[in-house]
Amino acid sequence: MSMAAAATIIEELEHVIARGPSDRRVETLRKVTDLFLGDAARYTQTQISLFDNVIMRLSAAMEKAVRQELSERLAPVENAPPTVLRSLAQDDEIDVARPILLLAAQLDDSLLADIAETKSQDHMQAIACRKKVSEVVTDVLVKRGNDKVALTVAANEGAAFSTEGYGALVSRAKDDDVLAECIGLRKDIPPYLFRVILASAKEGVQERLLASTAAKDRAQVRTALAGIADRIAVGSGPERRDYTAIHRAIVGLHHKGKLGEAELKAYAKQDKFEETVCALSVLCGVPVDMVERLFLGERADPILILARAAGLSWSALKHVLKVRPNGASMAPAALELARESYDKLTTNTALRVLRFWQVRGKSAKMH
Repeated sequence: MSMAAAATIIEELEHVIARGPSDRRVETLRKVTDLFLGDAARYTQTQISLFDNVIMRLSAAMEKAVRQELSERLAPVENAPPTVLRSLAQDDEIDVARPILLLAAQLDDSLLADIAETKSQDHMQAIACRKKVSEVVTDVLVKRGNDKVALTVAANEGAAFSTEGYGALVSRAKDDDVLAECIGLRKDIPPYLFRVILASAKEGVQERLLASTAAKDRAQVRTALAGIADRIAVGSGPERRDYTAIHRAIVGLHHKGKLGEAELKAYAKQDKFEETVCALSVLCGVPVDMVERLFLGERADPILILARAAGLSWSALKHVLKVRPNGASMAPAALELARESYDKLTTNTALRVLRFWQVRGKSAKMH
């Protein structure tokens, strides 16, 4: 249609808005929208402004189905009338707002952040799926969005995060394995936050992050593991015990072929902390002080890695876990969770982490 045709429709519009019935207004809205879409790429800013005004007047107070239809038709159009887009994007009805929030590239960050701050979780979910989401917007999504929104925006490669936003996202992932893995797989995650994710993740998540070439280049994975090992090997903790005599005796047993699961289990059942630590150290080939720090740490996961690498049965491991400080009071639910994690932990993964710890231990001794 030509602009002359548009003028005819707009003349008709004045009559329809003033006195026409609802179905006539809907018909005219469709005509005007058809006219715009028919030659949208060629219209000047002045002409687009005219359409903007006309469509806004026609669509005011229209029922949901009509507004939704208008939204779906205008959302993919690069130069769609801006006032109409903003109005539809802010509609309380998510079926109306969703197409615009998903596809309309001309929505600015200020508007998107305001919608994320004031509208529903469904509105935020749509924003989280956009091709590009800026830091200003993701800050709000991470702060106010539910678990589904957080996971969606974390999985969106086109989303950018501020330092604060990334930190908040990682904090949310502490109790959410799926979110933790999703964050760890992002290519833009800062190395120090990747270390946080890797250190706090459950074994299954750690295994997938370490195995995934898409997650990080190998140098960054090694850097992350180094950070964890450093905290284990040289982190702050209680004053070290003197293991010299006990370690020498246990090394002697090992050389005679008299150190295995049965002996380790016996030490643990008798609550012999030093003997248990030294025996596990010898069986796994890692420094005593490293094993000690693992035992004194808050998490049981590293002990599971040592045990799997040493080939221990759960029957022996459950006694070893109880040797840890407060281990004797370990709740049945926590013990069962550890058993489930141990069942899922593969020997290959445990040996891989153990080899890294062994290298780090040797390196530390050389310096």
